[in-house]
Amino acid sequence: MPTLQFGRGERWAIVSAFAYAAVGVMLRAAAPTIDPVVGSLLRQVPVLVIAVAALAILGWRELRPGSPEFLGWPFIAALAVSGALSFVLGNIMFFEALKSGGLGVTVGGVQAGSVLGGLWIGLLALRERPVREQLFGAALIVAGLVQIAIAQTQQVADLWWVGLLLALGAGTTYALGNTVSRFVQRTRPLLFAILLVSGLGGIVPLTGIVGVRAVIGDTMLADTSSVLAVLAAGLVNALALASLALAVRAAPVATVNSISSGSIVLGFLASVFVFGENGSPPMIVGITLVTGGIIVAQVRRRARPERAATEAGAATPPAAGM
Repeated sequence: MPTLQFGRGERWAIVSAFAYAAVGVMLRAAAPTIDPVVGSLLRQVPVLVIAVAALAILGWRELRPGSPEFLGWPFIAALAVSGALSFVLGNIMFFEALKSGGLGVTVGGVQAGSVLGGLWIGLLALRERPVREQLFGAALIVAGLVQIAIAQTQQVADLWWVGLLLALGAGTTYALGNTVSRFVQRTRPLLFAILLVSGLGGIVPLTGIVGVRAVIGDTMLADTSSVLAVLAAGLVNALALASLALAVRAAPVATVNSISSGSIVLGFLASVFVFGENGSPPMIVGITLVTGGIIVAQVRRRARPERAATEAGAATPPAAGM
């Protein structure tokens, strides 16, 4: 009999959906009046502060080379690289997508890139083969996102398709970050260490870019209201990142990304009630498809006892340091 999976990982993924919807609303308001690099940097500051404070209280065990709980240089390098891709390349593309595509197109493209990226990256990197229900659910989600994008083309600039492509790229980098987080956490929970290392992977190059541009006299757009909005978004983004890290610890990346795509439903509601955008019939169809896809992606067929035992043995995580 089919059953709905709604464990700890799925619940944290729902929290991330709400948090990312709020982040999208805040950044949508700030994007026209702030430089993408500056915005990407400010967005990560609250995450870094929270992670540093938590690790200081816990004694830095995972990041001290002499500690038995040391994370290991290969894992640190993987987190730093994924952080650079997600928080530098991904976040810059996200800000640019908001400018050229608007909230609906951007959130739709990001979630499409995240869902599809979670499927193929999870398969190649973690050997997590998607089941039939996940593939069908992902197809429904993508179909819904296409409908949403089409609906938004009548309300945004002519270059909406540029925003969609940038958003797809940003979503793919976010899926890569989720995959690396799950891979590192296969042995033990490392929430704050992951947030700090991946965050530094983004903040260090972003700070360098801002510094170089300041030296050469390049003007960087940022007013007080937009800075405050991005910092507030960064606080909520910290909750979203923590929720995702906890979610992918307990559930496959493709499952987490499918649930997280529910942020587009919340984003649609915000676009109507906060920004006064109209919900056209194609938009409503798209939202319905996305919601249906999220539900379908969580359906699993109950495995026979002997098959479940075999799958459990095959899913044993690798030893630390491998």
